[in-house]
Formats: sequence, structure tokens, C-alpha cells
Amino acid sequence: MIYKEYKNNSFNLYTVKTDRFKTCHMEIVFYNKLEKDNITKEIVLADMLSHSSYKYSKRKFVVEHLEDLYNASFYGTTSRIGNVRTINFVYNFIDPLYADKSYFKEVLKFPFEMIFNPNIKNEEFDTRTLNIIKNRVHANIDSVKESPTRYSIKQALKFKDKSLPYAYDYVGNIKDLNKINSSNLVDFYKYFLDNYYCDGNLNMDKVNILLKEVFLNNIIKTNELNPIINNKVEKGIKEYSEKDNFEQSTLVCILNTDDVTFDESIYNMHVFNFIFGNGSLSNKLYTNLREKNSLCYNVSSIYQKADNLLIIHTGIDSKNKNKAIKLIKKSLKEMIDGNFTEEDVTNAKKSIINQLKTVVNYPNSILNNYFSHNLLDYPLIKDLEEKYDTITKKDVIKIAKKLKLTTIYLMEGDKIEGNKTK
Repeated sequence: MIYKEYKNNSFNLYTVKTDRFKTCHMEIVFYNKLEKDNITKEIVLADMLSHSSYKYSKRKFVVEHLEDLYNASFYGTTSRIGNVRTINFVYNFIDPLYADKSYFKEVLKFPFEMIFNPNIKNEEFDTRTLNIIKNRVHANIDSVKESPTRYSIKQALKFKDKSLPYAYDYVGNIKDLNKINSSNLVDFYKYFLDNYYCDGNLNMDKVNILLKEVFLNNIIKTNELNPIINNKVEKGIKEYSEKDNFEQSTLVCILNTDDVTFDESIYNMHVFNFIFGNGSLSNKLYTNLREKNSLCYNVSSIYQKADNLLIIHTGIDSKNKNKAIKLIKKSLKEMIDGNFTEEDVTNAKKSIINQLKTVVNYPNSILNNYFSHNLLDYPLIKDLEEKYDTITKKDVIKIAKKLKLTTIYLMEGDKIEGNKTK
């Protein structure tokens, strides 16, 4: 793969040229400091700008044009990396090598036609389209409670610290959604153009001159963005429980990782987590909670680097809460005491390296790595493997000692709970 950067006045372009694929994957990424009041508006705007435009005023016109571009696909989505909010426009199209000469410029023009020439008339977005999208967003907000694990983790993060970005409602909220109309969404669109940075990821070369022609926003942004969240210093462990209409209770434990260094967060922490709760079925949490004590079907730990958090979640009977917490603490204590083998460390490193090798099989994974490299200074895939080989058991123990359990949350199912492991 050949990687190049083009630093332009109002946007940056990163190209990754490879012969592995017959299609091109392009992401136009706008990002800014996360603002809670803008979350729902960002979701609606991303959908609006990928649904139709002034030139393609109906969805069917967009679909027809994408078909003319050899069945290209284009959609908008939003995400969060710590303190940073992103709006991604994702575009997949056939390599111009397999199309006629006019295709190259035409295919590159399309996403910018959608983004910079939206379906706005008389300072208002198309009302019918907006209503369709608002209904879609409303349904997605309602769907959060359909997943006990997803909902419980969201509630646990709110209980931990509702003032920090990881506790916000990232699918949007109904109150903010109801405030959005055809007029004030135009105001937010103008704010979006004025304030959001733009990086373009594209797995083609020699496109910078063409993109300069079609990238119509010339506003230059200079503020530095720091995506990493620093958690407040907490004394003791906060515990909270509530009931909801689920058949099974969900236990969530949150650990702070603020004392972990940058390099440790990239390498050592992932080796630790593989052995502790996110690797094979022989990981500590699964062994202690499931295999030895039959408390749950599944238990897992999720490391959120930009949030400085390790999140453990498991489905249990509420009567087993205290026993489950005790076993989670026991699992961490075993890691601190070095109660795992050199073979565990070797297997963890091999598995992580094998996972890294699969990244190059997927264009979106390749580009996500390069975006993280530019936003978080995260190493490129080609540089990770050698460093992982150097991680030792001593390094893993050192990480374990830095973790601090701060929050215990139980979403208690109010339906009759049976033995969920039989």
C-alpha cells in the first residue's frame, strides 16, 4: 500500500493506493469538538445530506444516478471518538480503471454535489424528506431499549458521570428531535460548514487536483482538538441499581484507565484485556463467572481508549449480583498477582496480530486505521506487529495494577428470572 497526505487550506486528503480491490472506498469525514446539544441535529443532517440534494431532489433520482455510476453506494453516519464528534459520508464505487474516461471525474463530483448543494429552497430543507428522516431517527432512538446490554451500558455510563461525553445519547433524543424543523436545520447546516474540520480518506491516488475543484467549502479551521477524555478522580466505588422490563438482569462494572500511558493504551492494554475478558473462552471473567460458577451465559470486557474506560458487562440473575461482583474483583486480582501464564500472553499476542492482518482485507478498516493515525496518532497497522511482540507478562501485570473500579450498575429485570445458564 502507498500512503500519501495532501494538506489543503480547508480540507486534508489522505490516499491509500492498493491493488487488493477492484472498488474504491472513500470517506469524507467532518469532525468537531463534541457538543451535547448538537448530537441529534448531526444525526438528522448526515441523513439529509445523503438522502437527496438540490440537483437530485428525490431519493429515486439519487438511486438512479448511483446505478449509472456502476451501482455506487453513498450514505452518511455519525460517531464519537472521546471528545470528538464525526460526521462521515461513506462512498463506494468501482475502480475507474474498469470504466470509461469520463467516469473518474463524474464519480468524484457526486458526493460533493450531495454535501454542498443540499435540497434547500427559500432557506428551508424539503419538509417531506425531513419528516421521513425524523421518523427514522425516532424509531432508532426507541430501539435502544430492545437490547438489555446496550441499554444497561448506556445507563451505567450516565450514572458514572452524566457530564462527560461517553454518557450522552448518541442515537439522539426525542426532545431535541422534536425541535428540529426545515428552517433551523438550515441554520445548523451553515454552522456545520463554518466549524467542522474535514479529512478525506480515499484509496486512490492522483485525485487531489480534482477534489480541489469539487470541494466547495473554503473556510479554514485552526483550533486543535483533543479527543481523549480525562475522568474525574473518584474515591470509592459508586453502586446503583434500577428495574426495567427485561427478562434478565444486566450487571455493568466500569474501571478507569486514566493512569495508563499512551503506548500502554495501544499495546499492553489490549493484551491484558484479551487475557482478562475479551479473548477466548479461557479468559479470566468467562472462566470464573461462567465455567466455575454458572452465573451467566456470557461476560465480556470492552476497552474504550479515548474514554479511558474498561467496561465489563454480563447478564445474570439479580440474586447473584454480589457473587458476580466478587468474582469480577477476583479476576482482576488474579491479573494483578500474575496468576496467568506466559503461554496466555503469547496466545493473546498471536491472536491480536492475526486480527490485525485481516484489517487489510477490508477497505473501511484500512481507512479507519489511517483516520485514527491522524486524529489520535494511533500507529499504522504495518507498525503494530513488531511492537506487540515485545509485550511481556510483567507489562500486563503493570497494566492490571493501574485499573480502578469506580462504578457498579445493575439493570434489574422485573420479570421472573430463572436459571439462565441451564
